[in-house]
Amino acid sequence: MAESSNSNNPFFSVIIPTYNRQKSIIEAVESVLSQTFDAFELIVIDDGSTDNTAKLVKPITERDNRFRYIYQDNAERSAARNHGISLAKGQYICFLDSDDIYLPDHLEKFHQTIQAHQCPIAYFLSNAIMEFNGDRKKEPPYVTQTDDPVELMLKISVCSQQVAIHKSILDEFKYDVHLRIGEDQELWSRIVKHFPVIRSDQYTVVIRDLGDRTVNSMDPEMYRSNLTVRKRIISQDKEGRIRPEWRKFALSAAYYKLAVSYLKSNKRLAFFWNILQSMMVDPGHFPKDKILVMISAIPFLKPMVYNKLPVFVKDA
Repeated sequence: MAESSNSNNPFFSVIIPTYNRQKSIIEAVESVLSQTFDAFELIVIDDGSTDNTAKLVKPITERDNRFRYIYQDNAERSAARNHGISLAKGQYICFLDSDDIYLPDHLEKFHQTIQAHQCPIAYFLSNAIMEFNGDRKKEPPYVTQTDDPVELMLKISVCSQQVAIHKSILDEFKYDVHLRIGEDQELWSRIVKHFPVIRSDQYTVVIRDLGDRTVNSMDPEMYRSNLTVRKRIISQDKEGRIRPEWRKFALSAAYYKLAVSYLKSNKRLAFFWNILQSMMVDPGHFPKDKILVMISAIPFLKPMVYNKLPVFVKDA
């Protein structure tokens, strides 16, 4: 059952960073404003949009006192989220990207889970529904052989859209504004060292591929950042909670993705260096796939192995 709305004392603060997403921002906003649980505020941080975002969004402030629109000079999404956190009044903070949506009971189900655990200072994690070309598919909960959340956060990807975090945690721990990819994983890895992780079985956030997601880009800069994040998480593990085999797996995967991004950019020397790094760090990490990818980097040999390549490599 929803609590009565109170914009001065909301239970949740939902933060949406946006940049030039005029085609999807209204749907994202309305998915929050139509929640069955209404004790929330919604803060849109416009990170310097040059399209019609402001014109489309500002009128909503006149009809719903739970909604705030804030414009800032472009500083990337981590800075936008941090700005939203600094303005938030809610007990718990949730995030949504401006091309994704909440199902109507997203906040209600998080509220039920939080209340069931007596509203702790904690990090709550839900599942996700992935949407591509209008087709939706539930992502299975990640099952892995570890009880240590630090290990878990090194190996899996948890989107900001999937979490609800007590405000006091995010007052202390912020997104690193220098990271453009993996910034959420780096933040989670710091948080879960100190606070409990509580999983919810809900599937109420829809993460959509509209063709312009940052994480879909094969820009090597993005994957260099991903490698940097993995190295940082490992270097910050002073207690040795991450097992050696997990460290090797994570670094090998990061080098592998960076190598493929270089192949996509036709930078073959950088490709070969990074894929060899991947193989040396963890020889057991998909060795056959990597050999096939190396063969495919030789133009006249690519047709011979194309059908055997991993899906994410085929267009590289």
